[in-house]
Amino acid sequence: MREIRTAALIGMGAMGAVFAPGLSATLGDGFRVVAGGARKARLARGVTVNGAPVTFRLTEPEGPAEPVDLVILAVKDYAYREALEQVGRFVGEDTILLPVLNGLDCARQAGEVYGPEKVLYASMWVDASMENGTAVYNPRGMVRIGEARNDPPGPRVLALEDLFRRAGVRCRVEPDMIHCIWLKFMGNVSENLPCALLGVPYGAYREGWPADGIRRALMAEVAAVARAEAGVELTEEDMALRNRIVYNQDPASRPSTLQDLDRGRQTEVGLFAGAVMRLGEKHGIPTPVSAVMLQGIRALEAKNAGTIPGLPEAARG
Repeated sequence: MREIRTAALIGMGAMGAVFAPGLSATLGDGFRVVAGGARKARLARGVTVNGAPVTFRLTEPEGPAEPVDLVILAVKDYAYREALEQVGRFVGEDTILLPVLNGLDCARQAGEVYGPEKVLYASMWVDASMENGTAVYNPRGMVRIGEARNDPPGPRVLALEDLFRRAGVRCRVEPDMIHCIWLKFMGNVSENLPCALLGVPYGAYREGWPADGIRRALMAEVAAVARAEAGVELTEEDMALRNRIVYNQDPASRPSTLQDLDRGRQTEVGLFAGAVMRLGEKHGIPTPVSAVMLQGIRALEAKNAGTIPGLPEAARG
């Protein structure tokens, strides 16, 4: 098994903060964060992760560079295409690409650019947030990694697992990463979006409560399109797992889409509800609850942007 000695991270936000402290401490100058312009200037002032200051090498996205063993892509969906282009100079013959975005297609998109043989799958089962250079994440969270199937894991997966264990990044190799990604996607759609639309934290999800009925209806829509599109069965046991996760969340916690709206940012609702709708249309499956989520959250984005005619100034985000 080869050892990963160099790595580049693009996307030093909440998800990037899960990796940066451990990789910086473990790889030293072999680790760098890719950033340019104003973002680089902000990061140069330093960031705090779970209360501790973190420093790392910064590299511009343009100019000459040596290939690295690992590239982690941790940007938001709407910045992903640009990030894929920017990391090209770090990609060599043996580079592993690890997209850690939410959604279903990021590994496929990376494979289209650099070849599927370079890409591994990841699913972030970690609660994290970042604001003004301060990141907080739950250290009990888990990064799930692998190829599509891992029985047994291949040498690239074992090398990545070894790096993360050396760096203190909690990870697990999943036997079936495609099922894992769909299971996490079902949680993102069903738990993230109703809270965002209603403007409420996880405490709104209690068995029999109205918001929980919306959540369960969204799980059913995702399960239907997963079966039709990928042959993935999201079972009653999977839904029971999501129930346990959401019922045990801190009731005051606010999911990421709601955090984006709170801060006037663009959301990833198209990545979630929009994907369910597209797949539903492709396979002739009705997805009315996802449609309400998409249109409702788009309206809240317009409200934040101040583009709704007649909206009082005080009501804008």
